[in-house]
Amino acid sequence: MSIEEAITVSKKGKREIRTIVSRGRFALIEYRDPVTKERTEDKYKLVLYHDDGRVDEYFIIPTKTPHRQLLIEPKEKKGVKLKVWNPKTNQVEDMFPD
Repeated sequence: MSIEEAITVSKKGKREIRTIVSRGRFALIEYRDPVTKERTEDKYKLVLYHDDGRVDEYFIIPTKTPHRQLLIEPKEKKGVKLKVWNPKTNQVEDMFPD
């Protein structure tokens, strides 16, 4: 492969190389009412589980501007041991199963 395949051009016209910083797995969590199973808020939580074991967590909050969202780090991180409900199986499971 040629390095040219990883080159992009910025909005300012500058050539840049796309560089991998980290790889891993992710989970995207939404919040629902436990009785009705309907969404309770228009936000998500994104949990990034890096291959080196690091964990990053962000809330994704929509703004009033279309197609714009804010990423906000929570004050208290919950980590990868959270349990989540899977609507496809109707079961509670580990956020990151082994």
